[in-house]
Amino acid sequence: MTLQEVFMSIKDPRNLSGRRYSLHSILNLITVGLLCGNNSLTRISKWFRTLPKKSAEALGFPKGRPSIATLSNILRVLPIEELEKALGCSTESDHLAIDGKSLRGTTQDTVKAVHILAAFIADKLKVRGQVQLRGGENEITAVLRLIAEVVIEGDVITGDVITGDAIFAKKNL
Repeated sequence: MTLQEVFMSIKDPRNLSGRRYSLHSILNLITVGLLCGNNSLTRISKWFRTLPKKSAEALGFPKGRPSIATLSNILRVLPIEELEKALGCSTESDHLAIDGKSLRGTTQDTVKAVHILAAFIADKLKVRGQVQLRGGENEITAVLRLIAEVVIEGDVITGDVITGDAIFAKKNL
């Protein structure tokens, strides 16, 4: 399965009304932009505006170019779990390092940055799973959702299998 086919298999969470660009075209744009060294939505958008028309069409944009706000809004509602499953993210049972990050370039005026919490398999350099923090949620409350997602039936969770940073050192976790 090609990356394009994977992107096309993801269900678009947006309403049909007002949708100008397909989800797979947006994912194409962000992926190619990142591969070209643009590490923020602002840089991806600026880079995309400099592309020739044929290149924009090849990415799925026959007319018009999405704004930074459009890219950001789509990333905020993107079904991450569905995308990870479609990409075949690892489900191996190894030591997990859990850490949260705010995604660079997703902050806009009064809108907070997209914040994700990921379980990383350091030995294999793979992300086993990640969840996006919901409004009003912090890493401590989101870690339970993350663990529920990445634990495979039959896994035994012990203190030496999962590690996290200082934020998880609270007594009531």
